[in-house]
Amino acid sequence: MNKFHYGWILWFWLALNMALAQDYVNIYIEQDGQRHLVNNRTVTLERKPFTLIFEFVKPEKVSGIYINSSFMPKPYFTLLPSQPIPDFEYVPRKVFSEYKFNPNKELKVHSEFFQYWEYNPARNWNKFDRIIRRGNHILAFRRVERLDLVEERRRVELDKNRFPLYLFFGVIVKDPNHLSGLRELERIKVKIKFK
Repeated sequence: MNKFHYGWILWFWLALNMALAQDYVNIYIEQDGQRHLVNNRTVTLERKPFTLIFEFVKPEKVSGIYINSSFMPKPYFTLLPSQPIPDFEYVPRKVFSEYKFNPNKELKVHSEFFQYWEYNPARNWNKFDRIIRRGNHILAFRRVERLDLVEERRRVELDKNRFPLYLFFGVIVKDPNHLSGLRELERIKVKIKFK
């Protein structure tokens, strides 16, 4: 075979893998009308409020997402795709309690614990500012105006923050067929640098 045939085979293989990939959530950051797809990237923002936008691509299978926000890349942000999440079976127990509809417009920052943001259309409540149905997808918006530094027991407005944020998002569902009773479907990371 010549190089031309190898190129077509490689292209077909990549296209097939992309078609078989199961994306459950796309995540965007919006600030001043600029929207960035953040899946596994670094995004630079001004030190002012921004909105996290979650596009639930398969809302019939996934209705929430786990978020760890930290000033340090370890232990979650540095994980390779093949590495398991530390204490994976305890992730649902390491979730902060929060008010519904995000009244405080804040992001909790902690080196080990998570937030779990979900929507429940049957009960008409959620952990987002607002929910929009677009065809078969659900768009969920979460505005961030301040950081709740849980370990330090204080809140910081975004214009006072000088540190980058490492966000780790885990799409984790209950699955009785797995040893821990949980299954990770997808993980997404983003580093937010502030200028």
